Amino acid sequence: MTLLIFVVSVLVGSVLTEISIRTFGGTWLSDSLRNNTALLQAFRNATGDDARQATLLRAGRATLQFSMQVLGIVVGLMAVVGLAPWALQWTETQQAAYFVATSLLATVWWILRRPKGSTEHNNTYGTLVRWLHWLALEPAVVRQLAFDLERQFALPKRPSVTSTQNIPADPADGAVYVCGLARSGTTMLLHILDDINVFRSLTYRDMPFVLAPNLWKQITRFAPQKAAPIERAHGDGIRVDFDSPEGFEEVFWRTFGTATSSSHSLSAVEPSPEVLSAFADYRAVVANPRTEPGPSNGIPRRYLSKNNNNLLRLHSLCADPTATVLLVYRNPISTARSLYRQHQRFCAAQTSDRFTQTYMSWLSHHEFGLDHRPFFFAVPAMDDSRAPDDPNYWLDYWNAVYTHVLAQRDLRLHLINHDALCALPTQMLEKLFAVIGVHADASALAKQIVAPDPITARTDDFCPKLIQRSESIHRALLNNPKNLLLPA
Repeated sequence: MTLLIFVVSVLVGSVLTEISIRTFGGTWLSDSLRNNTALLQAFRNATGDDARQATLLRAGRATLQFSMQVLGIVVGLMAVVGLAPWALQWTETQQAAYFVATSLLATVWWILRRPKGSTEHNNTYGTLVRWLHWLALEPAVVRQLAFDLERQFALPKRPSVTSTQNIPADPADGAVYVCGLARSGTTMLLHILDDINVFRSLTYRDMPFVLAPNLWKQITRFAPQKAAPIERAHGDGIRVDFDSPEGFEEVFWRTFGTATSSSHSLSAVEPSPEVLSAFADYRAVVANPRTEPGPSNGIPRRYLSKNNNNLLRLHSLCADPTATVLLVYRNPISTARSLYRQHQRFCAAQTSDRFTQTYMSWLSHHEFGLDHRPFFFAVPAMDDSRAPDDPNYWLDYWNAVYTHVLAQRDLRLHLINHDALCALPTQMLEKLFAVIGVHADASALAKQIVAPDPITARTDDFCPKLIQRSESIHRALLNNPKNLLLPA
């Protein structure tokens, strides 16, 4: 009977996947949604009762027709799944085994059929892959359920050892948070620290179920993703593959934090004790996956994240006595010019592919692009007459963000000078490793550091008053006592 259940599960799972691919893989779904949206928009724009009534009738018929088609497909898929247990009169136990096996095998078949070689949001994502991302990242109830299941699956066997190397025994402790304004060198620093076996961060392999990395790895272990490293969408020379770390942590805060964001700015309140407790569990399952063997020395890894949005919750993160917050800054002209260039690049990409914008929104990556949202604390200090298509907007933004950073005098954090890191990589890494309490080959890891193009230091298209103010703020950062990476 077990063999029969497996055979039927393989057959039904593959059929389900193929039906889904052929049904949703073309243009029917997007065309239908676009047509219904256009009719509803036409109803809103119609003038006169007769015109509005006629448009409403057309929109109603189209919506009803589309709903019946989707319902028919869903009913058909359910019939395919339910036919075998009904016809073979299986017991409840056999039915449960069948449904679980069918779900897993359908997922595996889908993974084998999806486009290969994609590590970021781009056009190699097929329709089914995009729908899976929507399912995992859009509905809050799915994200909450995924994390609840992950906690039940991955937390019972949390290791408990005593460290003698200044590394906390509790895998929820000793976290290192890398943050700063985008284009300040946070990703480069993340990659360097991730190469040290002491740390573990979320990777592209954890997408899209980043709130359940252990469960997702169990589901996909029969068809592991493989791809040669490619340059990421930013076009900045940083190459990534499925095992590269990335800033996906904000999905947790988007799910469980108290968001106060609007379409004009990005904000958040400090997390409650309950949310911080859940975040400790999340750090534990990411840093020490139950689905992977631990480090050879038996000491739990420490959680590592790069999340520029953590500028919104510095007080809570810095309050953890075991954590280290590394706040990166780079000279203002280079940062502003890079932000402006990336804004143009992503606006063009998001215009040609709307999924790119949706994907970044799911991750709360609003640093630039069509859905750019500045940090709420920076907005009052900025000139509201400037727009993101003006380079001066980004220099004004840099000034506002790091003025706020300088005001955080009572917080226990470390300022990281990216330009010093590029100029003296080995010496700076040695100081950094001493701060975070790890032993690593600084000279070997320093080879990953590449100095930026000097052309970005031009100032001819920036407002002189903004430049003067940025130079003053930059000097204050360089001389701040929290800046532990000053050359000796």
